[in-house]
Amino acid sequence: MTDFDDDLITDAFAGFAAAAAPSVRATGTGAVRHTVKRRRARTTAALSVLGVLLLAAPALAYASLDRGSQGPPDPATSTQVAVSPSGAPSPSATPSPAVTPSIAHSPAKLVLGPLGYGDLRLGQNPAEALATGLVDANGKIDDSMTCDSSAVLTGTPAPEDEYDVDGKLFFSKRLGLAAIYAMPGVETPEGLRLGMTYDELIAIYPSWESVVEPDRPIGRGYVDVPGNPAARYRIEMGHTSVIQISLQLRNQDCYE
Repeated sequence: MTDFDDDLITDAFAGFAAAAAPSVRATGTGAVRHTVKRRRARTTAALSVLGVLLLAAPALAYASLDRGSQGPPDPATSTQVAVSPSGAPSPSATPSPAVTPSIAHSPAKLVLGPLGYGDLRLGQNPAEALATGLVDANGKIDDSMTCDSSAVLTGTPAPEDEYDVDGKLFFSKRLGLAAIYAMPGVETPEGLRLGMTYDELIAIYPSWESVVEPDRPIGRGYVDVPGNPAARYRIEMGHTSVIQISLQLRNQDCYE
């Protein structure tokens, strides 16, 4: 508070005290005038004290403030940003299409019997046989011949020699497709394949026996075809393994 404020308050209290101090009361007109004057002096002194107090209150409040905390707070030097944990994947707006896993399919088993080889059937004429897509014919199959053996199963390897009958197809003029010879990789429904041993052959077809040398496991022999009484298997044993397998009509007229 300033010195001016202190003097002002002191004078106001002095005037108030003087106005409020007791005095000898006069009588008559002079006494009335004196009373009015004293009341005016009290009112003026009271108003003066009130004014001084109103002026002094802000000054006292200001003086009581902690000068070290005055002024606006310092602005933040940096803005804090909430950061999501690193590595958290953000969800995709559009779900990825599901991927169907590829499945490796093994080739279908190549089976000879009991009626034929796939759609290729015993008894078909050349046109029907070619329509299956399973016949490889270098030229037109000659159905005017008693028996034509120029066609083979599709996929048959090149013959090793003129006696190689792997994959051979025999078309009879009278009977149609009379015989189908297996190529490597083809087996009967019971599991016989080219290259199997005699013991494996007998385990599959116990009734087989050579018609060339009955006492020896060598040469050709025949067994019934389960599920097709009109046909039979012609199976030839070499010195160590099966070298020919054919599915043929019982009454075929192409050989032997």
